[in-house]
Amino acid sequence: MKSSDSKYSICFLQKGFREKRFTPMDVTQHALKQARAHSQIFTQVCEKEALIQANESTQRWRHGTPASELDGIPFAVKDLFDIKGYATTRGSTLYSALSDSTSPQVLALIESGAVLIGKTNLSEFAYSGLGLNPHFGTPTQTYNDNAYITGGSSCGSAAAVLENIVPFTLGTDTAGSIRIPSSYCGLVGFRASRKRYDNRGIAPLSPSLDTTGPIGHCVDDILLVDSILYSPTEQPAGSSHSGLVFDAQFCQQLPLDCDTRRAFDLSLDALQNAGVAVEDVRLSTLDATLDLIKNIGWLGSIEAYLTYEDLINTDKLGQVDPLVAQRLAASNQLPATQISYLYQQREKLQQRLSNELAGRAFLMPTTLTTAPLLSQVTQSVESFNEHNINALRLTMIGSYLDCPGIALPNGYNSNGLPTSLLLSQCSGNDDALISLAKTIEPAIASLLIKQSKGNNHG
Repeated sequence: MKSSDSKYSICFLQKGFREKRFTPMDVTQHALKQARAHSQIFTQVCEKEALIQANESTQRWRHGTPASELDGIPFAVKDLFDIKGYATTRGSTLYSALSDSTSPQVLALIESGAVLIGKTNLSEFAYSGLGLNPHFGTPTQTYNDNAYITGGSSCGSAAAVLENIVPFTLGTDTAGSIRIPSSYCGLVGFRASRKRYDNRGIAPLSPSLDTTGPIGHCVDDILLVDSILYSPTEQPAGSSHSGLVFDAQFCQQLPLDCDTRRAFDLSLDALQNAGVAVEDVRLSTLDATLDLIKNIGWLGSIEAYLTYEDLINTDKLGQVDPLVAQRLAASNQLPATQISYLYQQREKLQQRLSNELAGRAFLMPTTLTTAPLLSQVTQSVESFNEHNINALRLTMIGSYLDCPGIALPNGYNSNGLPTSLLLSQCSGNDDALISLAKTIEPAIASLLIKQSKGNNHG
């Protein structure tokens, strides 16, 4: 077992269990040691419970009776998920009450034999796309001796996978909080449609936008986690996909950095060369959604204000990260007529996108740029706000329209920082999306093999 293995995946660990090269207890002890050593990544470590779970899993493997394909696999969850006996801090010092129950998603994974290592750090209240946290520390990734952010709000979830502490984590995504850190860290991240999983026992930010999903190293791992979390009440119509499109006009007008644009263009070429048809189709819904958010406002901000209204109107706001506090306090400025308009337009634009896609999935870059330097983001309030808007700009489209999305690493810039490709579908078409992601992943992965990273993240 090597923590430096660049593909410290579920499949890698399964193979080791089967070949008896190491046990779930070995893997768990390693993960716990690493979690304790990375306090900026883990807000809480569930050591006692993890050792019990690992011992039970080790016994099952010795008897050749693993409970599932996740048996013995260590994982972590964003500190928004309730775990009985632990506080759900929301990345804040204001929430210390211990939970009296465990989130159904976490419980399902534990019952499958997966071993819960602990809770991961996040932007306070999950209210930014950058992953800064003055209370627990800010996870970073190091390239050429420079510290870059991991992205947010699921910063700790992405960092725990990036550092090979665990092969997968659970994050939440309201405006891009799974897809952004996956993009910045070169990982695979899945934003599920809102109704796919049981989202009880998770601290809210924006109830009509919040959803969850796993972060890992490959689509196969995402598929394994999804198979545990998703329990359909009826047989889905089918998981086959019916085509792949991109909007050249929309992508051309985006203010992408040169490396992100180049990686996107190379991805299109790689897919075509692999025999995957990618059609240029005008998707006017994408522009319309961006214009609506820019000119009217963001539903997530309105709902975040309502979620934390009691806190905002007290002196406790002074104990909140000032960068988060100033955004929360300014989130209640839209008149009721415009708020109502945002809800009405969401349904209309969802239908419009469905008509334009006609069952197909669509591609775009996940983020406008690669991960920015921590020093750039923290330079000033203005710099923070600018970087936050840039990080969220593309993922907010899918969030507003409830598009399931998968971020796939597709290259590196000259400093070795990852670039990312976002594959999305219409709401509810998660099975087709995952199926397509698995189909195109080898072609996209070939781009990574061809490029030299030229770096070591620390």
